[in-house]
Amino acid sequence: MFLRDGRIVGTLGGGCLEAESRRRALQTLDTGEPTLLELRLDEDFGWDDGLLCGGTARVFLQPLGAGALALFQRLAELRAEKVPVVAATVVQADRTEWLGRRCLLDGEQVFATELPADLCQCLHRNAEAALGHEGAHLQSLEFEAQTVEVFLNPHVPRCTLLIAGAGHIGQALAHLAALTGFDVTVIDDRAEFANRARFPDARDVVVDDIESAVARYPIDEETYVVIVTRGHRHDAVALRACLDSPARYLGMIGSRRKIRLIFEQLVEGGHATSERLTEVHTPLGLDLGAVTVEEIAVSIIAEMIAVRRKGSADSVEAMRVSRGVTVGGEGR
Repeated sequence: MFLRDGRIVGTLGGGCLEAESRRRALQTLDTGEPTLLELRLDEDFGWDDGLLCGGTARVFLQPLGAGALALFQRLAELRAEKVPVVAATVVQADRTEWLGRRCLLDGEQVFATELPADLCQCLHRNAEAALGHEGAHLQSLEFEAQTVEVFLNPHVPRCTLLIAGAGHIGQALAHLAALTGFDVTVIDDRAEFANRARFPDARDVVVDDIESAVARYPIDEETYVVIVTRGHRHDAVALRACLDSPARYLGMIGSRRKIRLIFEQLVEGGHATSERLTEVHTPLGLDLGAVTVEEIAVSIIAEMIAVRRKGSADSVEAMRVSRGVTVGGEGR
């Protein structure tokens, strides 16, 4: 978002692309007309820094006035209610009055619209795909004897991170998780550790018996659970409390010996099967060689992001080599 006073909210990735988009955006604010840009990302286009990325970036610039407030307020309400929704924006059409108009919808219903109802009805299937595997994308469709191009931008509920344990690792992890798009809840039975002063980024800080609080927590398919309590007994009861949950990610800190002992106790006590315990991420995190509290937190959040984004967690360098891309342009 580019403001007239020069401020920028969010980013297009920085660099020349963002600078050129900002320059054009300020012009758009003066004209009041939406604009669809096509910018070539190569040095032949005349960029100051000689971009070498290649390809073309399409940037839709739309001036926003007070008239757009109602629709964005509705979008904020839906996000607060954790309702998955797609914001569909017309970026190209013969009917110029449609440019920049939006509707909020999912696969079945329209929540708010500035577009003709019939056009919104044509977008339900595309909205469902955007909320599923396709993600944000441009969609062309035929409507009233013309081609309309629509940008479909899905807004899905933020994932929740439930941290059992308000110690140093929990504190560092909560901060990183908030930065990377998680709603964080922290549970500990020690008020001197579980408090707002230590966890300003958390949505909720719960001071209660760890086992009971974890058992009561509404864990769903978009919940990530990390167990980093102060001792193996608390780790064990916290893990036992959420083993039957549908958590998308369940991890517990500890040495291999500690983990083996806890797992044996859970199986022998009839609280878990060996098959279920193989799904627990432990030892926690990716193997980064982490030593400090902050490094350990980075390794944990990296593993969680890999789960969320379905990433391989391989290094970019290793992927480059495996694909035969080498410096100098030679490849296998």
